[in-house]
Amino acid sequence: MVMFFQRKTLLAAAIFLIFITTGCSKRHYFIIQSDSIALYYQNPDAREVLFASSIDHFTLHPAAHIDHGMWRITVPKRSNFSYFYLIDKVPEIPACELTVVDDFGARNCLFAPER
Repeated sequence: MVMFFQRKTLLAAAIFLIFITTGCSKRHYFIIQSDSIALYYQNPDAREVLFASSIDHFTLHPAAHIDHGMWRITVPKRSNFSYFYLIDKVPEIPACELTVVDDFGARNCLFAPER
């Protein structure tokens, strides 16, 4: 009987750990629309989120704070572009599938839907 409860407790702890480490939602994702791409970034501590991309030579654009620390920026649909965020004036590269090194040696995310 004691062995059963130990296994059950270990299983519950393992499930909880997996839940915590993977999270309920992704921190960064995008949705491709007909003529644009909506990028979402979650950071409940951020006061300001700016987005910069190679689409317009890394001009900074404010992201809209939509709910519960979720921010959204919508950009024109392009085949490939690199980008990063500025969170409260600090550059941040979210976890992204593809990255590229910029002219200054820093990494940027690479949006490449055909890959």
